[in-house]
Amino acid sequence: MSLEATVGDDGMIYIRETERPEVVAVTTPAKWEAFVKGVKAGEFDHFVAGVETEADAG
Repeated sequence: MSLEATVGDDGMIYIRETERPEVVAVTTPAKWEAFVKGVKAGEFDHFVAGVETEADAG
């Protein structure tokens, strides 16, 4: 599975899975940026089995 994200003509962010392209989530640029920053910071790593976070390692 992969995600596709694009900016629409209205400035909103449109996100879909390649396996289910008919299902589209829409969000604001600010919320998308916050989500991406969270992913980069590892805030969601605990959702993935077997991924060790810095808190687990410390």
